[in-house]
Amino acid sequence: MFKDVTEIFTISGACVRGVFIVFAAVLISKMIIQEFRNRTILIMFSYPINRKKILSTKLILIVWMTFIAMTISHIVVIFGFIGLNQIFHLTPAISLTSNDVLAEIIKVIMFSLTTSVAALIPLYFGMRKYSTPATIISSLLIVSVTCQSIGPNFSLASIIYIPLALALIALSFVVLAIRNIDHIDLD
Repeated sequence: MFKDVTEIFTISGACVRGVFIVFAAVLISKMIIQEFRNRTILIMFSYPINRKKILSTKLILIVWMTFIAMTISHIVVIFGFIGLNQIFHLTPAISLTSNDVLAEIIKVIMFSLTTSVAALIPLYFGMRKYSTPATIISSLLIVSVTCQSIGPNFSLASIIYIPLALALIALSFVVLAIRNIDHIDLD
């Protein structure tokens, strides 16, 4: 089945990250895009709270929800594979020390953080026409590019620089969205 544990970690990491990029796009669509499209955000903007703070808080909430859910899910998947390996022998020999598991958990946290921030890229596409389909389709395009596996031990998402670069791009889109929030006319 699998040659070693790194194959399991690479494949499970790509799958979990792909699922939660789409999850973040759905959250963006529900919490931000639909409110702009249906103009229910006007109620929120009528409060004496700055528009930038409202949007920033929503985006931080999306990032934290995605990060926490992605980290927990990935750790559960890793321990599930380790447990299933002891029953079904998916890899010929598995020798994991506590240092290996700790190193993998640190890697999971690091990748989850960068991926949860990078999952904000669909905000840019959704805010252009306040389109839910554009938001979700753009997340699927990101997943198809970053989470594809080329061979058993390689995935673009396993190179930390790719999610990090996507996170920087996402942060620039977020800064632009927050900066332009005062200029958006919903009437």
